[in-house]
Amino acid sequence: METSRMNKPIPPATFKNIRPPNKNYKFFEDRQHHPFLPLATSFELVNAGWMADFALLAYAKKRTIQKTFDDSGLTADGFVMEFLSRGITQCFVAHNNNFVVVSVRGTEIDNVWGAIVDWSRNFQLRPKPDDSGGLVHEGFMKDVAEVWNDTGGERGLKSYLQPLLLAGSGRTLWITGHSLGAAVATLVAERAVRDAGFAVRGVYTFGSPRVGDVKFKQYYEARGLNAKTNRVVYDIDVAQRLFPDAAYTHVGQFVFIDAAGHLHTNLPEPPTEPFEIPRGLAANADRLIIPALIADHAPIYYASHIWNNQ
Repeated sequence: METSRMNKPIPPATFKNIRPPNKNYKFFEDRQHHPFLPLATSFELVNAGWMADFALLAYAKKRTIQKTFDDSGLTADGFVMEFLSRGITQCFVAHNNNFVVVSVRGTEIDNVWGAIVDWSRNFQLRPKPDDSGGLVHEGFMKDVAEVWNDTGGERGLKSYLQPLLLAGSGRTLWITGHSLGAAVATLVAERAVRDAGFAVRGVYTFGSPRVGDVKFKQYYEARGLNAKTNRVVYDIDVAQRLFPDAAYTHVGQFVFIDAAGHLHTNLPEPPTEPFEIPRGLAANADRLIIPALIADHAPIYYASHIWNNQ
């Protein structure tokens, strides 16, 4: 007899409650009844749930990520995790016999200096040419360059993935990230196809800013990635409107979570809205309520709402 499943609670929009990696969040909950679909060719809600958890977990330290794998049962089920930290860019790779996931960390929160450095990269926003064939956000291009190739005797992401994705391995490749991590994940997917010849099966990004120009999108599409990329946006998340739309455009299939938490696919791309700076924070007793424009960007909301839609 199958038991009913409880929805995940949606925490109030205070910094303490929504800052990642959200230590009280239960990762990969009830995964036995909602197994990942490694051969999927389009958006799958169950895969979105797994990828949102991977993207949220990328904000944790290496030891916490490994403990989460152990505690959730992923390690016992044959998952292996490798943590890569190159320059200011961090990600982890998880794999079993069926699939490989690359999860890229977004802007640091708990490390003040790390957050400053990450934001300095976010605002290196001049479009610069790269080997993709288009123009790409300068800061994001630096981030992916740090982690992709071997540097200083350390293996980069490309070298680490190669033996996992050898012909005949049967593993499919999935890439995810939130915020800054979503932007870098998009560039990792492009390099994986163009530079390494990997067959990317799917990309799930959460709260992604724009990454490249129209030509970048055209080449991204020509490499078969646009249809495989699911760009998930929660309500009025401000990150989707970051960086000038005259220079940058979004890639991927638009997936929308509305204010009530309902998920919608096959929607047209929403019209571009002007970016507005929120007027401030509203005090609530001794805590600060973060405006929805910013709070909706929190990865805990993406992960919880996707879970509750399953």
